[in-house]
Amino acid sequence: MKNILIILFSLLATAVFSQVYQTHRYELEKKNNDDFFTVLPVGDLGVIIYRDTDKYKKGNVLHMVSLDTTLTERWSTELSIDTKLEFKGFDITRSKMYLLFRDGQYEKNDYHLMAISVLDGEVTRYDIKNEIALELSHMAVLEDGLILAGYVNLSPTLVSYKFGEQSFEVVQGFFKDRSNVVDLRDNGNSTFNVITLEKDYVGSLVRLRTYSYDGELLFEREVKMDERYHILSAKSSGFIDGNIIVAGTYGMSKSYYSSGLYIAVVKPAGQDNIVKFHNFFALEHFFDYMKPKRAARIKAKMKRKSEKGKDVHYSSRLLLHEVRKSKDGYLLAAEIFDPDYITHSRPGIDNGFASQEEIERRNRAAQRYSKQPSKIHNVDDASSFEYLESIVVGLNKSGDVIWDNSLKIKEVETYALDQIVQVAEHDRQLSMLYRAEETINFKTVQQSETIEEGEEPLKLKNEGEKIVHTYRGAGRSEYWYDNNFIVWGYHKIDSEVETLDRRNVLYINKVVFK
Repeated sequence: MKNILIILFSLLATAVFSQVYQTHRYELEKKNNDDFFTVLPVGDLGVIIYRDTDKYKKGNVLHMVSLDTTLTERWSTELSIDTKLEFKGFDITRSKMYLLFRDGQYEKNDYHLMAISVLDGEVTRYDIKNEIALELSHMAVLEDGLILAGYVNLSPTLVSYKFGEQSFEVVQGFFKDRSNVVDLRDNGNSTFNVITLEKDYVGSLVRLRTYSYDGELLFEREVKMDERYHILSAKSSGFIDGNIIVAGTYGMSKSYYSSGLYIAVVKPAGQDNIVKFHNFFALEHFFDYMKPKRAARIKAKMKRKSEKGKDVHYSSRLLLHEVRKSKDGYLLAAEIFDPDYITHSRPGIDNGFASQEEIERRNRAAQRYSKQPSKIHNVDDASSFEYLESIVVGLNKSGDVIWDNSLKIKEVETYALDQIVQVAEHDRQLSMLYRAEETINFKTVQQSETIEEGEEPLKLKNEGEKIVHTYRGAGRSEYWYDNNFIVWGYHKIDSEVETLDRRNVLYINKVVFK
């Protein structure tokens, strides 16, 4: 009787607190020699899928598929791409996806832009004249055109293109030589932000500029940083209560390891900016990914240093992904990672060399210019990245930490630094989710309190099926819209049912928090 009651209470608890549902699944067959797909959410308009093919029809052929929010195919098409065109990056905004190509390998070559409608697949092509030797680092599509950021002879440079025009125009503004472009952000209101990291005689400074879509400088501020710290990254928000929020990571001296997070409330000219630095010791949940004994030793050591009046810092690799407005102030989301500089041998791979499929995925990842971190992270030579933990930090409007939480990351490896754990706020709760090898791992928190945490096996299409192989390093999770996410990747699936064959598929699962 006691055991029956325990089982009953367990079932009731699951019924009351379970919040994660996999409501739809889409599959697309992947043959062994097929290139890998890229899957992109487009808010409540659906999902776009694209990949190169080995076909040739007066040019290379790009396969594209559009899905609605039930993961039902809206359209599927093949687009011919001139063999001279070299893929340089993509962006997706509002109801269109944009693919950017350069006409050859030289930086002064002309560009070609393709705009594909998510709803009907209509394609608009733009040929863009170019005479600027721009080493491309960032890309953003605005409502009326395209912005590219990069370097000309080591000097940061912006160029703009208005849809329908003939050529690029240089966006005016003085950029200090050998400074770093670390953020290019479309604000969604026909303006965009650019952040550069610069050095002066004292230390680091962050320079924020906001432009109109036609390149007019609307706002510019220097944010002076504490000379003790080495600024590693910066992300900006749109205007929040008349200010722009800039956040990032910092290290000690010239280290590429992070020692904490900073936040700057950048105010209009004539008002003092607010800049706050928070080392990892100030966060309650930062060390949760460690074994308890190790975390306790580190915290005790840092506490002893603090009590003696010494500087307290712990160094880690941290990539900041988001800074945005929250109900109480601002929200930061970041992830702890380890770069791997050696390609490990795997079954069927000799002497540590990467397989062709890994090389292709790595090359594809390296072309996501608008998603790449700053060169200042010093991970360009890394062969892959292992992720350890995602942290979320809530701050008030003065930049002070009021709460933090975390989610340990297991079994995730990628070939380019990217956001693994996706975050969504609903009511006064926050949901965190990522796809591991064959599970969906999630956590729902209310500030520092954990409401629910768990793992769900990936739901397959048919009863009696099982996953017999997962392609590592391919696929991920994405925030979609409202309380909806997608997780995607590649599986080899077998079945106990005679009528269902073993198959290799790209899969996409819709995940809903309720």
